[in-house]
Amino acid sequence: MANPLRVGEPVSHGPRTLLQRPELAALIGCACADWAYIESSLTMFYGHLMGVYLPKYSEFEPSFHPVALQVLDELQSIHAKVNLVKKLADWVVKDAAQKKDVLSVLEKLRKSGEGRNLVAHGVWGVCESEPEALILLPTFGHQMIYKKRDFELILEKIQGAKVELGRIHHEFYQQRRNK
Repeated sequence: MANPLRVGEPVSHGPRTLLQRPELAALIGCACADWAYIESSLTMFYGHLMGVYLPKYSEFEPSFHPVALQVLDELQSIHAKVNLVKKLADWVVKDAAQKKDVLSVLEKLRKSGEGRNLVAHGVWGVCESEPEALILLPTFGHQMIYKKRDFELILEKIQGAKVELGRIHHEFYQQRRNK
């Protein structure tokens, strides 16, 4: 878990500062890339949820609603995207246990997005007294020391959300396909 930097420690930041800590910069890049995969998977799940009431065509089963791609793509925040998918899932998924599972996974996904937002939108600096860390420079609050393990924990949450989203989507897809 990240720890506060001692008050008064000099921190440098600016363009290309992350390149001074290439391994940590790569972990930030992984968080962003993995998150893009989650958003793509969420869009596909949304498309299958929206396709529930479309006519069935054997070559496109289960039905996928093409407008879903446009709708979710227009939303900027993961909070808005997850809320939209949750509302649709709550309406479309009829089995109570499956609905509970889907809504729970979507909430976990939203929470894992907080870590992604932190690394993707954070202002990062470096401090000579912390040569194996990046320093998060928040608008308010303490400057925080992020080491490799802190980024790995964020990535583990993102990976867990990715796996769980894949699982619920696959279960929903197979259930629709077998109808």
